Amino acid sequence: MANLASDPNVLATVVGIVALALAPLAFLLWFFYTRDKLNPEPRGLVLKLYLLGILAYVPVFLVRQLVPLPSWLMAIAVVPVLAELAKFWVVKRGVYNHPEFDEPVDGLIFAAAAGLGFATLEVIGSMLYAYFAVARLGVPGAAVNASAWTAVLTMFALRGLLSAPGQALWSSLWGYGLGLAKFSPPGQGRGLVRNGLLAAILSHAAFNALALESSWWLNRVGLVLVVAVLWFVVMRCLRYALALTPQE
Repeated sequence: MANLASDPNVLATVVGIVALALAPLAFLLWFFYTRDKLNPEPRGLVLKLYLLGILAYVPVFLVRQLVPLPSWLMAIAVVPVLAELAKFWVVKRGVYNHPEFDEPVDGLIFAAAAGLGFATLEVIGSMLYAYFAVARLGVPGAAVNASAWTAVLTMFALRGLLSAPGQALWSSLWGYGLGLAKFSPPGQGRGLVRNGLLAAILSHAAFNALALESSWWLNRVGLVLVVAVLWFVVMRCLRYALALTPQE
């Protein structure tokens, strides 16, 4: 087995993988933050929701690792419910009653930030695991390095370019409902939030089901289509929520 600790390039490799993993997350965080140009939220508050999203990932990860359920059942029936409820809880408790939550679009932006935080450890961890799982094979020469980076890029495509945006988009569905609910009559708010959570859980479960699919078309093409459709839906929600913002 290769002694990875003695490799002088291992630190640079880890830094490079982490930087690659964070790049799409940073772009998406900037993208959602800058949608509200008339009344942008304090950066520190958005960062707070991002960090709370990272913390929300921990209990979901522990359940996934420790509860003895078949992997397909965990991925499709358990993780989507726990993940969306965990992200929702940190937004509801962390910012819902904050004075800066003062327009419908804020719910979507705060939820997206929490979703991207939730995705962070998953993206970084999966890419590092992919690299070292291959590197530990101990094959001499450049072949193992090329294979390890191929594994990293494959995981980056799945986690960094699909799952990470997915976490933000799923959160945005209930975040949109939460933002509308805060400024709606009391009798309407609960239904808006419930429908948003249900849409997020079902779309999250559909994504995970496609990720487990062995068929190339259902897996690769299906995942891209799910994210593309969700992006279209969330952008429409974003435009509608912005239209409800008072023009100053």
